Amino acid sequence: MPLEVERKYLHVDLQALRQTLADSGAHCLGAHFESNWVFDAPDRALLESGRLLRLRSQEWPDRTRHVLTLKRPAPASGYYKVREELETTVEDGPTLHAILAGLGYTVTARYEKVREPWRLEDVEVELDALSFIDVVELEGLAAHIDSVQRRLALDKAIISTKSYHELHQEWLRQNHQPPQFSFVFDAAQRAAWRQKLGLPADIPAPDAPGGENTVSEPSHVME
Repeated sequence: MPLEVERKYLHVDLQALRQTLADSGAHCLGAHFESNWVFDAPDRALLESGRLLRLRSQEWPDRTRHVLTLKRPAPASGYYKVREELETTVEDGPTLHAILAGLGYTVTARYEKVREPWRLEDVEVELDALSFIDVVELEGLAAHIDSVQRRLALDKAIISTKSYHELHQEWLRQNHQPPQFSFVFDAAQRAAWRQKLGLPADIPAPDAPGGENTVSEPSHVME
């Protein structure tokens, strides 16, 4: 199974980083809007075994892509976050959601982000905007990640191997808010981002596909 090797960087000046990326010859692959649904069995078998089953919809002005992903934990690597990952593109996201529901899977969390991917030295440099934080993520071979980190001066930033779920739980605690296992944009944020990306403002309701129906158990392996 392919390995996903990544590292996150927190509290980075994204505008300055865009300029550094452009000056370094990086290629922007096009920002898009992401909607993600995390599934599990009624007995939470996936959560208990550290696995993640996710359906993702990615929207650009001219197309939409649906991706089904299975992630499994790999041996600990300390400085990097490493996961075993299998994913495949599917033509019809809502139908796949219905299939998963028919098999007994339920949505345990939902999250949204705007992702702006760049490519530099065979490394994906992903600028992620979420409802509660902006994050830079490097994904690629470990040696290449180290090289790109130095070129972009990211070694001066706060480095994290935590999942977005874990970062969200930290943010909630710091802001004295109760646990929430979904993190989506509010209506105003969503409308502003979609307008900026050239996307229609009227997106499918949260329940299609997947919805915001969450349970009282987190998906610790989320991203």
